[in-house]
Amino acid sequence: MRIYFMSHNDTFEYDTDNVVNCYRVTSQGYENSIEVTCICMNCVDAEAEGLYDLNRALPKWLEDSLAVLMLCDPTPPTVPVEGVGRRIDQHTFWVYR
Repeated sequence: MRIYFMSHNDTFEYDTDNVVNCYRVTSQGYENSIEVTCICMNCVDAEAEGLYDLNRALPKWLEDSLAVLMLCDPTPPTVPVEGVGRRIDQHTFWVYR
């Protein structure tokens, strides 16, 4: 009987200069506010998570990305906008940062 051991060495090369976080932005279920949640592996330093309302302004980069994605058709299947994100449905967006 042969026993094979898997290596614990990391064989993937990561481009740390181009690390992208993906944020799930939704307004569904919230009145006059939106929820921002980081959904990627690099969420330790997520800079925009939380619940935003009229008293807490969105970061400028997120506001700009949402403005672009609001122009996209929410009917599935949706199409990603390169470097910006994707509109998932009427109330949900994935924004890349």
